Amino acid sequence: IKSGQVKRIPRRLIPECWLDILECEMVARAARHVLDSYLTENGCAAATQPIQTIASFLSALVSSGEETAGETEMRLEKEGSSIPDDDEFNSLTMFDTGGKGDTVLPPVRSRGQIWSDIEMEVARRFRYTLTLYNTAASSHRALYVPLLRRVCQRTGVRLVARNYAIGGKCLCSGGNSSGGRLTASYPISPVDVVEVVPLVKHAAAHGGEGFVPYTLSASGGPPSLHIALPDAKATLEAAHYHYQARALPQALELAQEAAALYQRVTDTAMHASVARCLDLTSAILFEAGEPQMAAANAARSLGLLVQLNGFDCADVMTAHSTLSHIFLNSGVIDSGIKHLRAASYLMELMAGPRYVELCNAYHKLGSLFHECSQSADALRFYEEASTRPSCDRLMEAMISKSMAIILANLGKFKEAVDSEKKAYRLYGLLVGDDHDLTKSSDATLKKLTQMAVEQGKSKVEEDKKRSEEEAADAIASEIEADEAEESKKKKKKKGKKKK
Repeated sequence: IKSGQVKRIPRRLIPECWLDILECEMVARAARHVLDSYLTENGCAAATQPIQTIASFLSALVSSGEETAGETEMRLEKEGSSIPDDDEFNSLTMFDTGGKGDTVLPPVRSRGQIWSDIEMEVARRFRYTLTLYNTAASSHRALYVPLLRRVCQRTGVRLVARNYAIGGKCLCSGGNSSGGRLTASYPISPVDVVEVVPLVKHAAAHGGEGFVPYTLSASGGPPSLHIALPDAKATLEAAHYHYQARALPQALELAQEAAALYQRVTDTAMHASVARCLDLTSAILFEAGEPQMAAANAARSLGLLVQLNGFDCADVMTAHSTLSHIFLNSGVIDSGIKHLRAASYLMELMAGPRYVELCNAYHKLGSLFHECSQSADALRFYEEASTRPSCDRLMEAMISKSMAIILANLGKFKEAVDSEKKAYRLYGLLVGDDHDLTKSSDATLKKLTQMAVEQGKSKVEEDKKRSEEEAADAIASEIEADEAEESKKKKKKKGKKKK
């Protein structure tokens, strides 16, 4: 800035992770209306074969460009027999469409047309211009997996669980060139769409969603309706009040009574309020020194939330974190790590790789592996935590210091000095030079520097000794070769004399 080389300073109003989540939600809500307009145009002609329109639409949504004809041919040659054949596509076709009337299916739009419609819908509804999606400069920041998840949630589309080539180039196939038959699209094909579940708007709104999927299958029942039960609500509030006042027996009794009231009205445990009662019960039991009973109630709450909202919702992530906390504090390290890994996976799935809590989760995992004397795994988690953005500079200093300790345990003193230097600078900047953290880091830095110098000297001596040994071995090999050659010559001379 002082030299005048920087002409423009980017203005940051909100953290990057907030911008990622907000733009993802804007695109998902706009995409729902755009897809609905595609299915209802021309007298709902496209709705006769919605699977083609949906697959091409989703393929365009999770890609950064569109394939050329040559790129498509090369991809098909590499995939070979793994791609769906005509019989699989024809089995999904209910009937053929033809003729030249209004019922002829319109051509499926290209990626550029789809994103143009989405950008127009975002501008119309939110008065906003996208900066992360459909732009070459910020394509690496686009949250394609969270976006696909949110679009499927808001449209009721269910896909086959497999590894999709997301973030690359797409192929929006289709059109009525084959008489209305389905054709392949990439990376999401029509055969990947399992079903489209109708969404019902009701007054429950427990999770903040106005529309929820409606299904009567065994995997999911009817939506959790809002129960206007003032007695149960007052009982649950009284349980929270006694819990905060540290009156644990009364709080436990009231929480169990509230859960019983909700189940008596709904005639089932499948309700969000019952899950909240179980969460409070597990917290009370954990404070009372009953970790096994607390873990059992937390596990029941986790099972209810998964059945109510699916495995990828915010309440399930919180339940995994709660179970991890209970297991880790009760000494069950393996189960605690398992649930903490599940929580970190859901964080990244729902909010993207720049979610601020991911840094804390990976640092905690590294600390757990460090306590278990698994330095290599701990270093891997610390390195992952250092690559994730964090709004807490003190956490960055803690990660650097933890990495320095692990690197020193592994004998990498030079890398440990670099990590400790970073921690020392951050501690001095944040808490001052007179703080205990800064003084401790300074003492550790001096010790690591001394050990790195000693390691460097010993390494130089070892290298010198090794080079001398290699030179001596080379000279010995030459002498042995000369002696072998002389012995061969003497044998030849003796043979000639005998003749």
